[in-house]
Amino acid sequence: MPEPLLANRKVAILVESEFVPDELAAYRDRFAAHGAEVHFVSRLWGQSENTFLSDVTEPDQTPEALTVTLDLEAIDPDDYAAVIMAANYTSCRLRYFETPDGQAVSAEGVRTPPAVRFIRKAMMNPAIVKGFLCHGLWILTPMPELLAGRRVICHEVVLADVVNAGGIYTPSDSGVVIDNDVVTGRSYHEAGAMADAIAAQVAAPQPRASRTPARVAAPTQGARRVLVVVSEHGFWGEELVGPLRHYDRAGYHVDICTPTGRRPPAITVSMDPDYIDPPLGRSVTTPEMAALVRDLDDPAHPQGRRLMDPIDLSAWFPERPYWSAPQMVRAMERYHADLEAARADLAVYDGLCLVGGSGPIVDMVNNQRVHDLILGFLRADKPIAALCYGVACLAFARTIEDRRSILAGKRVTGHCLEYDYKNGTAFMRGRGAWIDFNMGPPPYPLEYILRDATAPDGAFIGNFGHPTSVIVDWPFVTGRSTPDSDLTGEMHVAMIEGTPPLRRWGW
Repeated sequence: MPEPLLANRKVAILVESEFVPDELAAYRDRFAAHGAEVHFVSRLWGQSENTFLSDVTEPDQTPEALTVTLDLEAIDPDDYAAVIMAANYTSCRLRYFETPDGQAVSAEGVRTPPAVRFIRKAMMNPAIVKGFLCHGLWILTPMPELLAGRRVICHEVVLADVVNAGGIYTPSDSGVVIDNDVVTGRSYHEAGAMADAIAAQVAAPQPRASRTPARVAAPTQGARRVLVVVSEHGFWGEELVGPLRHYDRAGYHVDICTPTGRRPPAITVSMDPDYIDPPLGRSVTTPEMAALVRDLDDPAHPQGRRLMDPIDLSAWFPERPYWSAPQMVRAMERYHADLEAARADLAVYDGLCLVGGSGPIVDMVNNQRVHDLILGFLRADKPIAALCYGVACLAFARTIEDRRSILAGKRVTGHCLEYDYKNGTAFMRGRGAWIDFNMGPPPYPLEYILRDATAPDGAFIGNFGHPTSVIVDWPFVTGRSTPDSDLTGEMHVAMIEGTPPLRRWGW
């Protein structure tokens, strides 16, 4: 039989009165099953032992008693594989502190209780896995620098305190959130699941966890690999089909990514050959293309299954905090550390493609995570393809330090003024379902934005009146609109693997 995950390891659980019996029982059972030795510890106030009483939820309920013989002031957290702060009001009681005789209570005193100092030492050691259940994060709030920037979940009662201390509240269907060496659970109902997660983190080689999506980390068979970002509010079918067709012909492995991990829907009229595009006064979708888009939009079709379970960009790349965020300096440090880790993941990719349609207006163009993704590919000098309204993402992808356009001095194309709708700009709620909102015209003329973004020495090239408009100016290949999708994909492949790689085309 394989050795238990925590064989010959010890786990310390900080307790006080008002503990939850079911929670402690779950710890005993789960950690024993994993082979660990469980120690219940508390502040004993100079006594050899102390007996604590459980919480009660009914008027006639008899509290359970727990006798503790280990004083947290007499042990070292470094001797433990994991340290857990129990749920309910135990952490509140352990934050109690006394002032020296004759001195007034001061704010600095909140950092002095033995339990707070014990947890602080544990937090400073990444080799120790820390667990906080329900109200347990209260023990960290006296030292908010320890909580700032950490992704956590907690009971709603303490949520305000956690957020004010700089914690990043992270909802989870499982009720458990893992942030490397910190594991949190929403309530005592998650005690067993949190114990299992802690055991797995202790047993995992360091670094124990990252935000890297499993699909990104998984090895692939393709010689080349491309990341394709698609809107969750509607992509124009051909603008995904076109590039995909060329990636498939070249034998590339393609990963689909969306802003929050939802399956992207095709805009319904993009698979209707009878739809007349108002600016052009004709159909822009052939019956053959409509059929291909319908296959891609259908979750039951082999092509449609490619869009199932896309990479969740919001779980992969960090969100930059507001300047008003509590513990903003710590939060920014965490943001930059997570950003560097996410950008390091991009080493497995040979190119990036930003698919167009109306949807990007909603969830890609002013999406800081999309911008950071683009900047990661730019820094690695890898070719970036963008179509239609996806090109707008390039105009807004700027570093927070200098905020200069990455298109300055470049030649690009994009949705020209003559192609803009005057009415009917709409977005998808899901597959085959429109959001009940007609924006009218788009919120901005993309051509004007691109003209400004490419200045002073670059140019917007609309090629109005020409059947296609695709511009390559390394590392960018941009396509004006739907008819340019196929050619954009072809040029992107030529940039990725040409001998030499294509660096200029169309101007």
